[in-house]
Order: sequence, then C-alpha cells, then structure tokens
Amino acid sequence: MIYLTQADIDQLVLEDMPLHDETSRAIGLPDAPGTLTYVARQAGVAAGVRPCVQMARSLGLEAEVLVADGAAVAAGQPVLRLQGRAHALHVAWKQGMNLLEYLGGIASTTAAMLRSAREASPAVQIAATRKAFPGSRRLQQYAVLCGGGVVHRAGLSESILLFAQHRVFLAGVPLAELVRHARRASPEKFVLVEADSADDALAAARAGADGVQLDKMAPPALADLVPRLRAARAGLTINAAGGIRVDNVAAYAATGADILVTSHLYTAPAADYGVRMEQSGHDQASPVPR
Repeated sequence: MIYLTQADIDQLVLEDMPLHDETSRAIGLPDAPGTLTYVARQAGVAAGVRPCVQMARSLGLEAEVLVADGAAVAAGQPVLRLQGRAHALHVAWKQGMNLLEYLGGIASTTAAMLRSAREASPAVQIAATRKAFPGSRRLQQYAVLCGGGVVHRAGLSESILLFAQHRVFLAGVPLAELVRHARRASPEKFVLVEADSADDALAAARAGADGVQLDKMAPPALADLVPRLRAARAGLTINAAGGIRVDNVAAYAATGADILVTSHLYTAPAADYGVRMEQSGHDQASPVPR
C-alpha cells in the first residue's frame, strides 16, 4: 500500500488547525476522556481508515479499526473507534471524516466500475491516471487501490509514455527509432505510445512498443482495432483512455482492451459517514452536529 509519511499526517492536522481549536478554548471544553466512532451511513468500500489511524495516534489517541481499508462496509456499520481526551478527539473528528468520505467515495466508485467491467471482460483492469487534485494524488490513488483498481503511471519517473506532444519537438524522427532509443536509454522501463487513430496505433505496435494507449476512441472503433493490434504485435498491452465512466465502462471492457485508464474515479461522490461522540463512563451518547 502507499506509504504516508509523518509529514503527510502532520499536514492533515495543520490544515484544519493552523493554531489551535478556538471553539474548544472559547467554551472551556473539559479535556475529559471519551470516544469517537465513525459510522457508515451507506454501503460501499472503506478507504481512509489507515491515515485516520495514523492521524489519531499522532494526536495521542488510541484507535480501534473495525473495518479495514478495502473491505465492504454496510449502512449503519461502525468502521473506526477513537479513544482519548476530548480536545484531541475534536481535532481528529472532521479531518478523519473527510478522509473516510472522500477516499471512501473513490474506492466505492472504483469497485463498482471494476465489477461492471469484469462482467464483460474478467481480466480487465481499471487504472487511475495522474490527473488527481494537486497535492492529494497519493491519498486519491490510495483510495483507488482500496477499491481494487491500479495506478496508471504514478508519475513522470515511473515509465515511458510517448505522446504526440513529445513528437512535435522530434519532427522527422521515425516512431520506431524513438521506441528503440527509449528502450536503449531505459532498458528496464515499459514503453507506451499514445495514439488517437488506428493508423497511429498500428504504427506504434509495429515500431516495437510494449503498449499502445488508445485515446478517446469510441467502443465500436476500439472493438474493431484491438484484434488488429494483437495480430501486429504479440504480447502488446492495449490501454483504452479518455471518457471512460461508470455508465460506459462495460462497453469499453467488452472491446478486449487490457486496461481502462480513467480520471473519472477522482470525481466520485463522497461517501456518507456520521459520528458518535461519547464521554467515557456515560451511557448516553452526546449528539454532535455535522
């Protein structure tokens, strides 16, 4: 799983509490022991539990994981319980809910898209792009992994993806030579070429690319092109990218592409969570407004 540093966790706390908790100070909130329990209000896939736990422990709270990241969660099911002092519980409260809701929404949408896609093509993968919200990529991609998806090229250093925009500055250099040069310079890296037409895709396959990424191509055109690409180069990885959403993912999967590349996951509706706050030793829960 994606590693989150202490600096990542500290930033979550500092974002919501740049100085201190003014409400707790202003009302003289007793720093009494208590518990905070996050409860799912709808079914889905849990995500964000692990960073919540890291944040809670940084604040001196104890954390009891009730549902692990990546597991299914039912409506009304508690997923995480924090124990400790009231001041720290109130610092953790909202940022913890933000993590569970936003990451849970991404994970749940990823899982739903993957289920739909695999009904059409059992081995297909759903891959999330680099087009995450700036500053939040690792958390958003963590959520994709929790939902069963994979990360498509986490950053510029990971693999070679040759775009038409690169070739603008290399006019006259044959595609096959660019592929050969890339492979000589980076022999351990996967060489992927993006194409927006059948001719470009076939040229990339014949040039020896490891994979071809077909951009913004409609499912009927893809279904026609995929077998031609497989005939042109054995073992070629075929990606479909651009415009792949919940409502059309099955149609894209049915084309025979290996990987469906999408940024749609990052715009998923947030999951819905509630909180129960209780003072230790009290039977009656104290309602906390959202």
